[in-house]
Amino acid sequence: MRLAPLVATPELVRDVFFSASTPDDHVNCCQQRVRDESYRAFLDMLALDLVRTKRVNRVPMLVLGAENDTVLFPQRQIRRTAAIYGTEAEIFPVMGHDMMLEPGWQAVAERIDRWLAARGL
Repeated sequence: MRLAPLVATPELVRDVFFSASTPDDHVNCCQQRVRDESYRAFLDMLALDLVRTKRVNRVPMLVLGAENDTVLFPQRQIRRTAAIYGTEAEIFPVMGHDMMLEPGWQAVAERIDRWLAARGL
């Protein structure tokens, strides 16, 4: 009932969070900082779907995903989330789950900034 074994090695951390192009030293550094997560929250997020999406307020939403996030949030799940909120998902190529830590993170940050600026935020 723990998630720590899923990130016990740099190779596992790469598989879960990063793309193949992320430098080894970066993956190793991040792996040393990873801590255990709530197993119940993980189950809810990935399997139980306890959020009643029919009751969720439909507010403007930017839905971003990573092409190489195949473990935590695969593209079909990202696209499903976008559809629920009445928008289109944007998938960033050659990136893993932790887009903010991947090479090319600036493109993701710039996309978020443009989206916010378009809404006066």
